[in-house]
Amino acid sequence: MNIIQQLINHQNFTPTEQSINTYILENIHSIAKMSIQQLALATHSSNAAIIRICKKIGYKGYKDFKLALAIELESQKFINHSVDFSTPFYQSENYYEIINDISSLYKETINIVQAQLNINHLERISQLIINSQRIFIFAIGDSRITAMTFINKLMKINIYPILATENYEEIAMAYNMTPHDCAFFMTYNGTNNQFKTCAQILKRKNIPMITITANKNSRLVDYSDICIVIPDMENDYKIGTFYSQISFQFILTVLYSFIYKYDYMHHHQHKKNLDFYIKK
Repeated sequence: MNIIQQLINHQNFTPTEQSINTYILENIHSIAKMSIQQLALATHSSNAAIIRICKKIGYKGYKDFKLALAIELESQKFINHSVDFSTPFYQSENYYEIINDISSLYKETINIVQAQLNINHLERISQLIINSQRIFIFAIGDSRITAMTFINKLMKINIYPILATENYEEIAMAYNMTPHDCAFFMTYNGTNNQFKTCAQILKRKNIPMITITANKNSRLVDYSDICIVIPDMENDYKIGTFYSQISFQFILTVLYSFIYKYDYMHHHQHKKNLDFYIKK
């Protein structure tokens, strides 16, 4: 759920907090330019009351809230609001309409995620994958399928990630890792208890961790050295995991491209030689 939805739907605000909340929603595009003192003055409230609101919706304070809101508003510029990411089409639609719906879903998903990407984070993740002795990928369900595609791409350029969750031995895998390895968690909701246990083990062993998730409150975010958090656009009553898997696939494709670019001519020649034998 995004910030604006949280502000609209939150049920536990005090009357003072609700008054501040109403002002924020009515002046949403001005908040990013306001200091906490200016907001307190405009709402006849206090800094403490504003900070309480921020904490109730999952932020450490006003500064974190304001930054996240600015990013969300920027990403909203790319969103076609006719797209429903959980139910992108309905039974009453004809096949041509469904094709257009799914096309819009793909385009809007990529636009939203692209607006969130941090080049520095992507570069750091790419370098970590390149420089690690072993890359252990933690992914289950539909995320596992997307992870397998990423693994397949890397194998073609002589990088061999290990799918730690392949035989449900992820805790043993985590325990056997060394600081020369890296762990890569791919989980949309970020609530898997096994992953949490793995992350605790990895943190104690000082093993670098990467996470892609849509849950900014996940403990994996706290444990990870580098994290990509995408907007949570799906609800529990979805037709399929369209948005989440398109998002992950797009991010992983960008990471693969960064890795390929790092030693472009070598990878290009290697793949060319490989393709020669595959096509024989």
